[in-house]
Amino acid sequence: QPGDTIRPILESMGCAVELIANGATYDLEVTGPEELRGIHIDMSDIGELSPTVAALAALATTESRLTGIAHLRGHETNRLEALTTEINRIGGKCTELPDGLHIEPAKLTGGVWHSYADHRMATAGAIIGLVVENLQVEDIQTTSKTFPGFENLWEEMVG
Repeated sequence: QPGDTIRPILESMGCAVELIANGATYDLEVTGPEELRGIHIDMSDIGELSPTVAALAALATTESRLTGIAHLRGHETNRLEALTTEINRIGGKCTELPDGLHIEPAKLTGGVWHSYADHRMATAGAIIGLVVENLQVEDIQTTSKTFPGFENLWEEMVG
């Protein structure tokens, strides 16, 4: 499961991660550190996690390099270009590489995060919006493609 790869990624960025049994399912409890560390990672086998990891990297206090993801240019949107544009739009320092992204620490500010009608782009904006005040994710309801009801949960958390 590529999604399960998020646990060691979060741990390498300094988070405490616990998988908790909840009947027939599991809950993932993540506790962030005071300062999130950047990450250098080949994401070629887990490209769908790239927007999530890029969002976390934009919040980190050290640089990150996400590689092996040139193929993301051909998804719902050109995700590498979209992530670079949106991270930089809110004050970040993201550079598009031939096969990925280089993200440097920067103070992020509020504004509008465009989702490009792409559920993973909307989720990336939502992650950053948990930390950055006054960040509005345009078309947050596009997350319903993979997470029906996310829009309501999002409003409860930050609304």
